[in-house]
Amino acid sequence: MTSKTMRSLICALVVCTAAVAAAFAQGSTSSNQPVSLSGTYQLDRVNVGDVSVSMTFTAKITNTGGTDVSGPIVLRHPNDIMKIYERFGEKSIAAGKSVTVSDTVTVPREIYDGWISGAGPAVFFNTKNERGDIKTYRISLQATKAVAAAE
Repeated sequence: MTSKTMRSLICALVVCTAAVAAAFAQGSTSSNQPVSLSGTYQLDRVNVGDVSVSMTFTAKITNTGGTDVSGPIVLRHPNDIMKIYERFGEKSIAAGKSVTVSDTVTVPREIYDGWISGAGPAVFFNTKNERGDIKTYRISLQATKAVAAAE
């Protein structure tokens, strides 16, 4: 390989690296995250089984951001987007306002055990960004009362 060819390859590599870095920078969200949601949750009428746990799950979700948001809210497995335990439907939450979602849900026993040990439920809000890409945000939820330990 000649030195001219080597310089050309290095120059091409530098240009490609700069292009990739610029693409990542454009794809990241600004310092003002467009969705800022948090809230509380409560579990009632908990029926603990060997394999699964059924309960009434209620969450009050507050939009602490500066813009109104709209999108579906789901309760799902924290690491597997295909394991959805409940779809609460499309919700609109104005900036500074709250929405309450509630339903009877059934989750695997190990998921419930994680909740009572402090992991909390994995509730997600999905919305589209300005380019039309679906963005998923986990909602930070705190228990409103002590969650009963499974027996």
